[in-house]
Amino acid sequence: MYTPLTLTWNIRSKSSAEQFSRLPTCAIPQNHNVWHYHDEIEFILILEGKGTFFIGDCITPFSAGDCVLIGSNVPHYWLFDEEYLLPESDTRANVVVAHFLRDFVGQVFWSLPELSPIRRLIEYSKDGIMCRCSDKNLENSFLRLMATSGLERILALLHTLHIFDQHPDKEKLVSADYNIQYHDDDMNRMNLILGFINDSYKVHVHLDEVADLSGMTKNSFCRFFKQKTGRTLTDFVTKLRISNAQKILGNTHGSIKEACYESGFNNLVSFHKAFKSITGNTPKAYREMFWKQSL
Repeated sequence: MYTPLTLTWNIRSKSSAEQFSRLPTCAIPQNHNVWHYHDEIEFILILEGKGTFFIGDCITPFSAGDCVLIGSNVPHYWLFDEEYLLPESDTRANVVVAHFLRDFVGQVFWSLPELSPIRRLIEYSKDGIMCRCSDKNLENSFLRLMATSGLERILALLHTLHIFDQHPDKEKLVSADYNIQYHDDDMNRMNLILGFINDSYKVHVHLDEVADLSGMTKNSFCRFFKQKTGRTLTDFVTKLRISNAQKILGNTHGSIKEACYESGFNNLVSFHKAFKSITGNTPKAYREMFWKQSL
């Protein structure tokens, strides 16, 4: 027995809100900012657009050229920046998404020694794997995958996974101690919570407020949120603020002070400390490194 490869969609439209709503109801992801998980492994290439990935306990910015492999049942959502969500905006997103089950070619085929590198890659996908600024070979292979069907589609997926596996700059996203929780009934509650945090993190996020929104006591909420995200509320908000600051520093010429306050920090000292702790670099060093890599 084997499980067939599910369809692949090229998502392209004027805005992220439109692009997902036009997909058939069986498509995943159904919305750009819905926290969810599924049995299928998700393979994403960002051709145009930027925003923030939330994968397991990882919060990280993404931009054009980034490619991500997300394992089965790892909670995730990807949120485009506001400029891609406004109906009147001419800024476009272009994303390629493929979904496939682990055994789409069958166990016997997977056991071939020639496939051991891809088999390991699929195993490691539970950690979320990302290649930033992927090369043209990977992009072209992904686009060929979009244009194929039948046997050619299976071969194209294997080839694309092989190129992804050979990329020299892959990075794991999910912490080794993050535990996947399987509770479908929690999706609505998590999306309510995360929507509130995304709307509020640049100003303030109070535990009392979020716990009340979720219909829990503060202690129950803290346990629930740590189970689902692998982080405390304070850690999550801080990481989200730093992720926003990374995008500002990498994509604008504004001052470090502007990145600090626009991301929700109240002072430069706490901003520098949090930024160095999370990224391993000072804001200035991060910007210089980012711009150098972009040349």
